Amino acid sequence: MPLLKSPETPIAKRKYYIRLADPLAQAMERYAEFISASSVEHVITQALELVFRKDAEFRAWLEKNPSSKKVQPVTKEPL
Repeated sequence: MPLLKSPETPIAKRKYYIRLADPLAQAMERYAEFISASSVEHVITQALELVFRKDAEFRAWLEKNPSSKKVQPVTKEPL
């Protein structure tokens, strides 16, 4: 069973341009294929949401350091 789920309804997005080591990029592309995602963007999004949900120290830091911008927290259930 895959750790990341298949794509859902699209939401507002921002563009980021990043460089990845070739082995990581290849693994990401293969994982997208594995879960039948239409793009690697879904893999990146799901992986980041997983990290943000699982990192208790980061969540505590967010609470202590609120942003002046309105930010939607990642509220999906932990795995």
